[in-house]
Amino acid sequence: MGGMPMGGGAGAGSHAALGHAAAAGPNLLPEWLLLAGAVMFLLIAGAHLGHLAMTSGERRAWHVLHVLMAIGMALMYAPATVNPFVIDPGVWQLLLACAGAVAAVRWLAGAGGIAPGNLLWLLAAIDLGAMVYMWSPDTFMPALTWTLVAYLVLEGALWVASAYRLLDVGTPLIRWGGLASSADGAVLVVAGAETDSLVGGLDISVSMTAMATGMAYMLVAMQLMS
Repeated sequence: MGGMPMGGGAGAGSHAALGHAAAAGPNLLPEWLLLAGAVMFLLIAGAHLGHLAMTSGERRAWHVLHVLMAIGMALMYAPATVNPFVIDPGVWQLLLACAGAVAAVRWLAGAGGIAPGNLLWLLAAIDLGAMVYMWSPDTFMPALTWTLVAYLVLEGALWVASAYRLLDVGTPLIRWGGLASSADGAVLVVAGAETDSLVGGLDISVSMTAMATGMAYMLVAMQLMS
């Protein structure tokens, strides 16, 4: 992502591809912070890869999206001195936009009753949209930037409080529960309701809080340094 360094010594690999030239002001992205952020997001990617291996079905797709986001953020944070990947920002924008479209379509399918609904798909779509914005070579728009920052802070609080489980409740799916006898001896088919949860029994609050916080901070720094 390298090229033209940001002001105050911030890693060129973190911003040059985004086309934001630094103005005079405090350096909010010193190299040590960039390196720490890159390591944090690689750990987040590893956590989601581990969850991916333990799950199946749509849960895997949801974790794949977050692996993609974590790797994208790791490269965004990585200082130019340790980042060997020089990838055109347009490639990342296209990849993230396609992933965001998939998440948005999946949420719309659930909202329309075509598939089991789950609001976590919508959160994933918004997160991916925020990343497309971060990789944009155009000048940041303060109103949009601060709106996304506020959203990410709220999302981080959601994960901290484990309130995401209130959203991670899909449309009840009918599963056959077995057979039972009625009072008059007739055999009845018993159905049980089950929800299509994306997270299931996993505790992902730490990794998701870190992801939301890291994304929010990058947006703040890029806005103030542009």
